[in-house]
Formats: sequence, structure tokens, C-alpha cells
Amino acid sequence: MGSLAAAESSFITHLDVEVEEPEMIVPVEPTEECSLFLSNIDQAVAYVVDTVYFYTPNGEDKNAAAADIVGGLKEALGKVLVPYHFMAGRMKLNLEKERLEIECNRAGALFAAANCDLTLSDLGDVTFPNPVFRSLVLQGVHARKFGANPPLLMMQVTRFKCGGVVLGMSMNHALFDGFGAVEFMMNFSSIARGEGLITYPLPDRTCFKARDIPEIKYEHLEAMKLSNITQEMRNSFTTADVANSEICDISLPPDYRYKVFPFTGEMVEKLKKKAMEDGTLKKCSSFDAMAALVWQARTRAVDMPPDVPSKMLFVVDIRSKMDPPLPKGFAGNAVFSAYCIEPAGAVKEKPLSFCVEKVQEGVAKVTNDYVRSSMDFCEIYKAIPSLQGGIILSAWWKIPFQLVDFGFGKPVYAGPIVNAMVEFVLLLSNGKDDGGLNIYISLQNHQLDIFEQIIYDI
Repeated sequence: MGSLAAAESSFITHLDVEVEEPEMIVPVEPTEECSLFLSNIDQAVAYVVDTVYFYTPNGEDKNAAAADIVGGLKEALGKVLVPYHFMAGRMKLNLEKERLEIECNRAGALFAAANCDLTLSDLGDVTFPNPVFRSLVLQGVHARKFGANPPLLMMQVTRFKCGGVVLGMSMNHALFDGFGAVEFMMNFSSIARGEGLITYPLPDRTCFKARDIPEIKYEHLEAMKLSNITQEMRNSFTTADVANSEICDISLPPDYRYKVFPFTGEMVEKLKKKAMEDGTLKKCSSFDAMAALVWQARTRAVDMPPDVPSKMLFVVDIRSKMDPPLPKGFAGNAVFSAYCIEPAGAVKEKPLSFCVEKVQEGVAKVTNDYVRSSMDFCEIYKAIPSLQGGIILSAWWKIPFQLVDFGFGKPVYAGPIVNAMVEFVLLLSNGKDDGGLNIYISLQNHQLDIFEQIIYDI
């Protein structure tokens, strides 16, 4: 079949955005000032995640509507920061406990309006992540005058000459996971529409505290002891630099490039049937099939030696897996890195059903008992996610960011901005409600060509 993929060379390569003077927005009502415990899951992801929401023009007087949007969003932000007061705090290191925690001190969230002399259509297909979209999100440099410790939440509202608006949200991942983030955005947008809070946030994470008497019952290959990690191996999971950096590095190694591989809903269904055709599987979800395909295709594309372990980490929501289950409104990180690891030779040569089965086994392994054991392991060894020799797959396409409506319609697309971590592979929404998605991956040029041939041979 012909190529459906799109490389970064086909995107707009420059984007001029004029950012107005930022201001700090604080909760409009008194809030509790305290220190918020961060779990070992939170500790491991204390880096910045940027997302963008694209909204088309709304109403007859498009420019006036865009101007009104800025004021309305600023007002709503001050209101939503009352129940989400911890988002107006700052990260700090508790030297006595040697742990990061959030100081809930009402320091505020950074907000700025911005203008771009282009139309949204000039940006091309916004469902394909583009590094220049980083201009649509505030960076640490914008917060410098407010102090050395950067805000945990920064928001930029960029108005386009067509009347369209892009919301750029920059959040520290330690605040919460994707499900918590979209719940925040749904609450934020509901307040902006004048409809009040939908779900009251519960930021207490002590349910994930390590036990006083550790019980490490399992081998935790999803994590590495910090003492075993060399400086050269360290990435955003292992250093505080990224969490506090002024501008996140978006430059790949010179021999790598990004590429987007679209999958229609029909293609996903065809892939699931292929995985089950040999009769070894009883069921196969869309995620199972796509995760297995990415793992197998990448292992083949990089030509990993057969005896070398090929590893894939992937995120599992553990809200319902814990005992007791987490309460509705839990505002923290309740996702866990499941994994599958097998000799590369087996991953490359065995049928797709084999890889699907390993993905399913990885999910099944994540139980309340396993998570508790992992929390103890991470507490003792200061362990962090182990990416050595593998990838981490993040399924953004299941998180309903496209439902966030501030009163001027739902976004035509919402999703993350790219980073330079080549170990990360994203499954993204294609902006349609058709069961399809986009694979977003970075490999060396010749490896991308091989990867493309493999994934579309279905």
C-alpha cells in the first residue's frame, strides 16, 4: 500500500507568536497552605508536559470573541485554582526526607495572552505534532521574573487572525496523570461556562505511601535502582534539571527524526483480526494490538540482536486495581508502568499473537499487591522507570481532551507537544471519532523506512 506517513519535514517550520506580559493568577478565595506529599509515582515524573488545544472561530465578530475569551479564561483560572490550590504551589525538596513535595503556598499559575498573524489553517494538519507548536505554550523563561522556582501550571492563550484560539497548557506531570489532567480541564472549562465544578479534586496521595515495613515480593524490571544508573544514562525521569529547565530541549540526535503513522479504524480492526487468526488468543483490544505491533516493528526496525532483551513499558491506569479502589476525583498520578520483556529474537520472529499475549500478561501482572511491592522497592532504592534497551508507550488517544469546551465549542484537536526523548512512542488521537489513531515515533532514517513497511503490512 502507499505511504500514509507524514514526516516532520512536511510541517510548518516557523511560527511567530507575540506573547504579551505574563501575570501570575492566584486562587480568588483563601486556600489551605500546606505541604503535599508526592508518591513514588509522582516523584518519577516530575517533568513538564505541554499540551495544545485548537479552537476554530466562533461567532460573527471573531476578533471581539477572541478578546473576550482571554478575560473569561483568566477569571475562570482564578476560580478553579481554589479547589485545585496545589496547582498554584511550587515544587520543593524536603531535605530531611530527601523527597520532592509540593508547597501549597498560593504562589500562583502563570497566564499570558498572545497573538499570531496567521490563520489556524496556515498551521496545516494540527493532528500531527509539530515542534514549532512549542511557541504556543509558555516556557520557564517567561516565569523568570517571578522567581527561580517555576510555576507548576502555565497557560498561554494565542489568538489567530482568523479568530481562532489555541490554548497552550504547561503542567508539571507530578501534579497528576493524563486522566487527572483532563478532569482538571473539564472542571476548568465548566467553570468558564458558568456551570461550576463537575468533580471535586482529591489531591491526597498518601494511599500510595510505602509501607513502614517494606514487603518487596516481586522482581521489578519496570524500575532501575538509582545507584545503578550512570550520569550518561540519565534522562528526564532521573534528574531534576528537566523539571526546572527554562526551555525543554526539543532537538533530537542528528541521525533521528520524528514521523507520524496514521491508522484508520478499519486498519485497527484488521490488525486485531490478524493477531487472533492463529487461535492462541481469546480476546484482543485495540491497545493490545497496537502496542504489540509497535513493540515488534520497532524491535525489527532497529535490528536488535536476537539474544538482547527487548523491553516495552506502557502505562496502566490503576484507579480500579487498588484495594480499596481510589475515590472519584483522585487528583494525582494513578498510572503504573507495566512492561513486557523478551529476547529480541522471539519478539522479531514469533507471530503478532505472541507479542499481544505478552502485553496482556504485563497488564494482568499489575495488581494491588504488585503496586504496593513496587512502592516499597522505589522507596528503598530510589528507583525510577527503566528505559534501558527499550521504549515507553503512552496511549494518549484514549484520553478525552477533545471534549474540553470552554463555551466556544470543542477543540478540533488537542494533544501533546513533542519532546526529544527518543525512547517515547505516542499513540495519539487522529482528531476523528472513527476508532483510528496516529503512531508518533522517532527513529533513525533508515529504521523509519523499515518500521513503516512492517506496520502497514497487515
